[in-house]
Amino acid sequence: MTAPTQTPAPLEFQGLDQPLMEQLATFELFFKTFGFKRVHGRVWGLLVLSGQPLSSKEIAHTLSISQGATSTCLNELSEWGAVASGFDSSRRCNLHSAVGNTLSIVATVFRRREQVVMGKLRQSTKRTLAYVRERYGERDPRVLTLRSIVSSCEIAEAVMQLVFTSVERALGDSTSLLSKAIGAALKIGLAMPSRVLAAALPAARGDGEERDEKA
Repeated sequence: MTAPTQTPAPLEFQGLDQPLMEQLATFELFFKTFGFKRVHGRVWGLLVLSGQPLSSKEIAHTLSISQGATSTCLNELSEWGAVASGFDSSRRCNLHSAVGNTLSIVATVFRRREQVVMGKLRQSTKRTLAYVRERYGERDPRVLTLRSIVSSCEIAEAVMQLVFTSVERALGDSTSLLSKAIGAALKIGLAMPSRVLAAALPAARGDGEERDEKA
């Protein structure tokens, strides 16, 4: 009788090489561009570059941030679809990994944030329109402009909803052309950096050793 194959327990994280640590600034900038804090990009970047799921303790230790800040950051990243988490029975803790589909993350960010902003503008304009109508009458020239803003907001909200819903459905359907195209692009995109990185890191270590010998 063949013994059941056991999945090896994830190894504890040993940290990032210095060349990889230096790349975290790029991830910080990416997330900051979309209105997040730099720590969100730093945590997500670490999960991308670590090569394995990490516990919140490992994240906090590697990035020198508090456990509370780490937990808050992970929860927020999970809400935006940027991090996947699950309990690991062998290590008896939750492990977190980065979701590599940045298109899905950006679509979620735009859908939630842009629609909120547009909705606030629409509601505020409606209140202003009601005030102008009551105070100055229907023939006031501002009425037409305010009505136009309300209508354009409603159209913009409808278009955004249609576009983002279509994108999310396509991403969730493995047979869709968009999903296939993204899948192919991810395979190519992941293959190239890994080869470049594999060649670059030994060279970087070699340069460091050479400098140490000269010193």
